[in-house]
Amino acid sequence: MTIRNTSAAATLGLALTLPLLGGCIYGSSVTRESGTRVNANTLERIVPGETTTGWVTAALGEPSRRTIQDDGSELWVYSYSKEEKSKGTFLLVIGGSDSSETTETTYIEFDADGIVTETWRD
Repeated sequence: MTIRNTSAAATLGLALTLPLLGGCIYGSSVTRESGTRVNANTLERIVPGETTTGWVTAALGEPSRRTIQDDGSELWVYSYSKEEKSKGTFLLVIGGSDSSETTETTYIEFDADGIVTETWRD
C-alpha cells in the first residue's frame, strides 16, 4: 500500500507542477510546399468529354510534366508535396522532433483535340 500512495503522491505533485512549467516549452516548425495541389472540388469539375486544355490550364496552371503520345493525345501530370518538420524542448532537457511528408500526383489525359478523356490521382 505504501508504494501506491507514494506513486499517487508523485503523480499528483507532477500534475500540479506541470502547469507552472508551461513557459519552459520551446519549439519551432517549418512547412515546405512545392508543386500544384489539385483539390477534390477542382478535380470534380474536370469532366471527361467536355473539359478542354484551356480550362485546365486556366484553373491549375502549367503541369509539372507533359507527355505527348504517338496518337497526339497528351498526359498532364500535376505533382504536389508538403513537408512538415517540428522540434521542441521541454525544460531544456527533454527534446523531440517530428516530420511528415505528403505527396499527391494528379493525372489528366487529353485526346488529340485537347478534350479531357480521363482523370485520376495517386
